[in-house]
Amino acid sequence: MRLTQPYDRTVHRALRTVPHYRERYAATGTLPPLTRDEARLRRHLLMPLDAALLPRRDPGRPPRDHVAELREALRIAGHPVRGVDVYEVARALRDPVRAYGTTWRVLLDATAETDGGPTRRALPEGPALVVGDPGWADGPYPDGVVGVARFGLAAAAVAPPAPGSLWYEPWLGYLGAVAPDCGELHLDTARVHARALDGSTVLTLLRRRRPTFVHAEPEGGGAFRPERCPRHGGPVLRPVRSPR
Repeated sequence: MRLTQPYDRTVHRALRTVPHYRERYAATGTLPPLTRDEARLRRHLLMPLDAALLPRRDPGRPPRDHVAELREALRIAGHPVRGVDVYEVARALRDPVRAYGTTWRVLLDATAETDGGPTRRALPEGPALVVGDPGWADGPYPDGVVGVARFGLAAAAVAPPAPGSLWYEPWLGYLGAVAPDCGELHLDTARVHARALDGSTVLTLLRRRRPTFVHAEPEGGGAFRPERCPRHGGPVLRPVRSPR
């Protein structure tokens, strides 16, 4: 059998090489949704057999892979990055990364653990983009600094995210964004495949192997369904319409 679609190849590889999916498929003949709690408990079983490491030896995800995801989400959201520094609000520092014509840095959020006590929400000077949760900054952004909000699907089910916002699930990464010209939640199709399964939307990460995520169910997935953007034709997630 020749597998031509990225989703098919990802699933086939997971069934061959990843213990979690081999177990599930052998027991049930299906790959049911994978929740965040289950992924946390079985993380060691989500690693491919040829890439498994002891936790103390796991180098973690390469920063450039994370930056590539963030950059694509910003592109979908209509935020050009060349010539501006990009700051991401996070709980841990990492070294700056130079890529795509800009420098990618981190700002510590209020929950970060530091030797000096609570962190101060110091904003950078422009030109810059600051990617963080809504309400992160204590006051207005300085001239030349643009705040880019990120949201989880559970929050989007309660209040529609604004155009230009980024879709971010902490355990899955940056998955897409709300396009500025149509207001639809577009997926990063090079990295994310979405489908309906067991009454919810599940996601398969096409380029992530350590850990491998097939049919991951984000919180709030039951409130959305994969559809096509009426303006651009690409895959989007749209709220489930309540029956009248």
